[in-house]
Amino acid sequence: MNLHRELNDGPCVQGPMQFSAVRAAAIGTIVASMRVGRNRKPKSLPVRFVGQYAKPDRRDAPEKLRVLLLGGAGRIGTAAAIHLAQSVQGPIQLILAGRDENRGSAALQEVRQETASTVGQGGHADRDLDLSFCKVDWTLPGALSTLLQESPVDAVLHTAGPFDGDTGADVLKAVISCGVPVYVDVADPICYIDAAKAMATEAKQNGTMALVSAGAFPGFSNVLAIECARRLVPMQDSSSKVHVQDIDFSYFTAGLGGSGAVNLLITNLGFGEPVPVFRDGKYSPEMSAGSQSRQVKFYTDSSDPACEFVGEREVWSWPFPEAATVARHLQIRGDSSTGMGTAPGVWNTILVALVALVPRDLWQARWFSEGLAWFSLPLVWFTDLFVKETHAIKVEVTASDGRKAVAVQTHKSFRRCVGQSTAEFTLDLLERFARKNEDVVPWMPGVWLPEEIADNEAWRPGLLDRLSRTPGTVSCNVKSV
Repeated sequence: MNLHRELNDGPCVQGPMQFSAVRAAAIGTIVASMRVGRNRKPKSLPVRFVGQYAKPDRRDAPEKLRVLLLGGAGRIGTAAAIHLAQSVQGPIQLILAGRDENRGSAALQEVRQETASTVGQGGHADRDLDLSFCKVDWTLPGALSTLLQESPVDAVLHTAGPFDGDTGADVLKAVISCGVPVYVDVADPICYIDAAKAMATEAKQNGTMALVSAGAFPGFSNVLAIECARRLVPMQDSSSKVHVQDIDFSYFTAGLGGSGAVNLLITNLGFGEPVPVFRDGKYSPEMSAGSQSRQVKFYTDSSDPACEFVGEREVWSWPFPEAATVARHLQIRGDSSTGMGTAPGVWNTILVALVALVPRDLWQARWFSEGLAWFSLPLVWFTDLFVKETHAIKVEVTASDGRKAVAVQTHKSFRRCVGQSTAEFTLDLLERFARKNEDVVPWMPGVWLPEEIADNEAWRPGLLDRLSRTPGTVSCNVKSV
């Protein structure tokens, strides 16, 4: 389904990227930890149970679980690799793929250093973790397909943004054509989402389950939105006349954790794009990025650790795709909104002033946005020395009867939260693939958004639980107000 046509031909929208996990125990068999909540009350976190990961039913499947991390030499990619390595206790091969060998070597060193004492049983990292770097330029026609054909993998995790350069979703196309079982990315432009969703039939036929826009925001935030909505309007209650009225997404980040110029570039490009919001139940994009300032309390109540960790912050409108995709999925009758803020506050002031002075079409010019990103990068690195690295999500959903549900998640690192979230989405799909012949949870080849798979009573509790318990998480609360 084409989101441009479905959402009134909306433009391409840019957005910033973005303790439980699969436990591998023997060659070809991985013991996974997974949560389900069928026997728990809706407001409780689901319990854990142990399942098994079986090798994919392909003749050329390796004896180890093999994951290719495209963009693996980047800061988000290494964070995802570290989380995968620390989560899987049995044999796993992580292939970090990128275009720069020097960055690749540095990435390998970082992953090895951070996982040396935690990977595998008894700290025997070399026995359990096979880590390597592969130089590949996915933008070259046929390069990724050749790699996947010569070295089959069980999953591809794609963090090589920005995704505005892959408007045809060529990476996903190569993954599907090679029959890779699992694909996850942190994409955010709506034009990319359109191209990906158009491949749903082919993905289903080739046995690939692809999850796009699956980082922290968009990604984890989408899952939180579905949790809020289902507390207000239970999916199984078909007789209810209550519906979802409004939905609001707010984000705060301070300190990039060395994420680099890519995140700044994506932010700059976003100022030239319409914000994909709904008004009165209809898709009504607004050229309002960097404006409409508001104060947001990033906590549920005073007892929430997020109250002290983040507190109240200023955010301004920004073009995150979930304002359109989640609103559409929930069929809201009212308004959607998105906002982001950062620290120190002077950055908000500078950016808002620039947005007011610089024409919107100039922000869309890559040479301008990229040049500004590299110019400001040293300043960002300098201020990061004095600013506590912080990440926060707040989602508020309002029902037609006035009731509200609020979700807040805070983390010590934006970069790690994005990497951990996309790694957990990947591990979750791998579990489901392994158990596809069991009557436990659905295995659904195709192309999906996080809200689509989260809006499933057999899936959402376990997914929410594993995303909310990653190392570095300060708090994660969902509350009806």
